[in-house]
Amino acid sequence: MRVTETHFRSLADLLPQFVCIVDESGRVSYGNPSWYEFMGIGAGSPFLASFLPALHPVDRSLWERTWEQAVASGEPYVLERRVRFTTESDYVRQLERGNPVRDRDGRIGEWILIAADADENERLIAQLRRSIAGKDRFLALLAHEMRGPLAPLSSALQLLGLHIDEPQVVRQSSTMMGRQLAQLVRLVDDLLDLARSQNAQIALKRGVLELETAVRAAVEAAQPLITAHGHHLTLALPADTMMVDGDAGRLTQVFANLLVNAAKFTENGGQISISIERDVDWALVRVRDSGIGIRRDMLARVFDAYVQAEGGSAASRAGLGLGLALVRHLIELHGGTVNAYSEGPGRGSEFIVRLPSVRGAECLPGCPANACNSALLT
Repeated sequence: MRVTETHFRSLADLLPQFVCIVDESGRVSYGNPSWYEFMGIGAGSPFLASFLPALHPVDRSLWERTWEQAVASGEPYVLERRVRFTTESDYVRQLERGNPVRDRDGRIGEWILIAADADENERLIAQLRRSIAGKDRFLALLAHEMRGPLAPLSSALQLLGLHIDEPQVVRQSSTMMGRQLAQLVRLVDDLLDLARSQNAQIALKRGVLELETAVRAAVEAAQPLITAHGHHLTLALPADTMMVDGDAGRLTQVFANLLVNAAKFTENGGQISISIERDVDWALVRVRDSGIGIRRDMLARVFDAYVQAEGGSAASRAGLGLGLALVRHLIELHGGTVNAYSEGPGRGSEFIVRLPSVRGAECLPGCPANACNSALLT
């Protein structure tokens, strides 16, 4: 029995919840550190005389009735009440559970009381509900995004069936179908990448590469959308070659996603720039735009999956919000960071990617000739 009690107290000492034991004489025989630090009621103190004054006056009578009924019936109870340690402190809302402890003869020798922060439980429930609602909106937006390419694909197939002998109609329909199919493929690829990132299943094919190569490939990939919106794109490159140890394909995906994001959230005819800079041992890639900007309260959340699905009509026009979530995960896999900056709505945005740069002594096999020597220039 003594060993069991020792194990219980060792466990209770580690709990963040308040735990105390009231013996059959009505005194506190044990209180874990959380209980004592908040209540200041130590072992040997009379429980009722010490505890009742700390209860909120509105909750006191209900708690007393509940306690008396539990002691008389020997049944456990659950009760929400407010309590505070001193008259200067604020009341804390807690969910209290009382359970009797019986000996071998069935006699109640003591009561174990456990209290947890009820506000924290509500916050967790509210957070869960927001998460579920966000994913519901995401699924609705996903269905909308997938129906977009499917409708013209269906129309093109019908048109081909009616005009299969007309070369011009076949060419136009085939081009349009290829474009819509590519959009669907990108959407599915983003969904798969997001699932892999959340399950730590993305493997990088790393090697030393010129950062400029990945940036130029990203510009090429995003150029059709940038052109379609009439944006002016500026590319600024350093005089020296910047080398990084990374996956060329994934880094291209990162920078393309940032450019596509800039194009989508910038009104037609806007300004977009991408540049490479050196910052001591880091390579920096900056993507700026003159777009709609980001609210201050959203800056910390723009890289979370599904966030754009919560943003209303503008987000709905701009896509699913998967690109930035993938950007953050891929950059973190490379040992780098990515941050978003904005002066507010209508003031444009800037995304800065930081990647460890490769210097001469750190170059790996396959590094282009003399590239590492040029990377040493400042």
